[in-house]
Amino acid sequence: MARIEFDLDVLKPHLPSNFELAKGLKNLSGALYVSIKTEEIDNLTTSIIVTIRGNDQLELKDIQECLEDMNCALHSVDRVVIDNEQ
Repeated sequence: MARIEFDLDVLKPHLPSNFELAKGLKNLSGALYVSIKTEEIDNLTTSIIVTIRGNDQLELKDIQECLEDMNCALHSVDRVVIDNEQ
């Protein structure tokens, strides 16, 4: 089984909170770890870096759908790692 990790540049409104967004992403199939780091805050939005790790059930399209359902926009996929577990 492969381990997969994404670093994502995301723009989100102030609500949902980073905690609520992390919980939503953690519920995705294959997700094992979620980290969110705030990069910048303005009057209406927050720019964040999302790191999400999981197994080979974790799909980028599912992550993007979850973000969109929570009114967030995926700006870019900054890093992808796929590693076969030994």
